[in-house]
Amino acid sequence: MLKTGVKRTLRNICVSMAGFGLALLVAAPPSQAADQKILSIATGGSGGTYFAIGGGMAALVSKYMPGYKLVVQSTAASIENIHLVANKKVDFAIVMPDSAYFATTGGREFSGKAKYDNLRAVTAGHASLLQAASLQSSKIKSFADLKGKKVALSAPGSPSKFLTMAALEAYDLKAGDYQDAYLTYAEMVEGLKDGNIDASAVFAGIPTSSMLDLATTTKINFLPVEESKFAFIKKNYPYYSKAVIPAKTYPGLDEPMTTLAAPSILITHSDVPDEVVYQLAKAILEHTEELAGIHAAGAEWNLKTATDGIAIPFHPGAKKYLKEKNKLD
Repeated sequence: MLKTGVKRTLRNICVSMAGFGLALLVAAPPSQAADQKILSIATGGSGGTYFAIGGGMAALVSKYMPGYKLVVQSTAASIENIHLVANKKVDFAIVMPDSAYFATTGGREFSGKAKYDNLRAVTAGHASLLQAASLQSSKIKSFADLKGKKVALSAPGSPSKFLTMAALEAYDLKAGDYQDAYLTYAEMVEGLKDGNIDASAVFAGIPTSSMLDLATTTKINFLPVEESKFAFIKKNYPYYSKAVIPAKTYPGLDEPMTTLAAPSILITHSDVPDEVVYQLAKAILEHTEELAGIHAAGAEWNLKTATDGIAIPFHPGAKKYLKEKNKLD
């Protein structure tokens, strides 16, 4: 969806962030704008991480891709973004890896719908981590101990429930082997404290306020996804990856803990030119520190994790760049 010249009304896009106060995208003077090619990226809500990261990418495009401007769109996030990219309403989008996978295979939330076979991956980025806990008094120390127990899988309507269910399945627990509940993160904290649930599962970056509250005020067990379970995860859930929560992230977490993660991924469609995708991948992955200066999650958009959780085909432009960096065969 490359468009030469100003085909739409451009406004200065600024993201106000505590501690940053950084203008992420400023409209070019008319003489320059007339020669620029406009790219677009779908992100998330204007107060969220996706939007901030998208704004950071826009700043990198302005600096490192002469002749291009990246316009940031606020959206309802992953599912809407997939529809926008697949229908060529935008050029790029930040989405969850499992949603992208099922959009191309026709499963889960895309069951019964036409497969989007034109979606392509550019790179992976910041991850949200599964953070599961139980009360120490319950003696629940593992996902294996949750048979017959009441487990808060996720917030109501959140697709993060699938991540929790994948962890449970790795321990041979399927739907029906436990009682599921859907609570906001604040309700999970209160539910554990009150004994209304046996375990909670928060899906977020680290540290997250709800877990800090819980770990600070209550003695809890942190439930790891053990190393031995990741062969099962890789085979059955290729869009999830392994992550480590460092020791001391929360009070009572005295050792590093392995868990499941779902990295955010940058996608595009197959008609975006190879050179454009190549240059965008390069701009992002070679300037991680600049992206991190705009939002802390930008530090995770790096070469080390660039292929994590990606289970859809890479765009040829991205593949070329990642091969040059020995990240793909």
